[in-house]
Amino acid sequence: MIHRSSLVRSGRDDRALRRAAGRGELVRVAPGTYVSAPAWVAASPEERHAVVVRATVARTTSDIVVSHRSALAVHGFPLASPMPSRVHVVDRARSATKTTGLMVRHSAALADHEITELGGLRVVSPVRAASDVSRLESLRSSVMALDHGLRLGAFDRGALRAAVERAPRVGRRRALIALDLADALAESPGESLSRVVMVEIGVPLPELQREFWDRWGLIGRVDFWWPELGVVGEFDGLTKYLELARRSGRSFDQVKIDEKKREDRIRALPEVRGFARWDWATANDPSRLAAVLADAGVARGGR
Repeated sequence: MIHRSSLVRSGRDDRALRRAAGRGELVRVAPGTYVSAPAWVAASPEERHAVVVRATVARTTSDIVVSHRSALAVHGFPLASPMPSRVHVVDRARSATKTTGLMVRHSAALADHEITELGGLRVVSPVRAASDVSRLESLRSSVMALDHGLRLGAFDRGALRAAVERAPRVGRRRALIALDLADALAESPGESLSRVVMVEIGVPLPELQREFWDRWGLIGRVDFWWPELGVVGEFDGLTKYLELARRSGRSFDQVKIDEKKREDRIRALPEVRGFARWDWATANDPSRLAAVLADAGVARGGR
């Protein structure tokens, strides 16, 4: 995470900072604002966008509030790729939305209770940001944000539905579809993305986080389970294994060995007839995910 205190802003002359950027010591994140290169490399895409948000908003004196996917990044939500190319804000003084090279200034009504402050930055609340994203952005972006917010308790379905119904009608149907698909049981952005792509390719939606047991006890929970087909699905991002290693104190290699043993126990169960694993690249490619699922026994069903 790049802390805001690590931002370096130039004065009247930033030639020294530009030279440092040329040497690869700093990264320019906004005009006149830089951050150390190691911190930038170590940060996630969402963290990088949050840094760009702070650097960009600091350059304006307007009464603006960070909004949409930019607000979700500041709140620590995962975002679907690609990251926003501009910082999104609500400017209540404007009568029409204006887009510049750095910023999208949305003209929108915004109640005071929908604004919060994070580290000196005025940001719309998670429920307002999620509502706007679900109306105006892709289903992939929407479900990823809604799953995360529901799982962490940042908002509930009732509050989100109310926010959508208060908003302009544009995109409302899209938002309600995203809300119907959202599920607090999804434990990672990759699982959220996978479910949306399953809808896109027309395969039946699975149960989430199903527990499996054998005669030795609990084997564990799987990401996806199609009980009618007897198929297990697992999303395997690198982050998942790293997090398992961090929480358990095991090495990365040991986590992978243990995961293989866990899979073997699940495959041995009589109700399991197929097992599919996929990663980010496959989840982002509908044709590849369709092929992986079909090989395991989950075929397109014309949904």
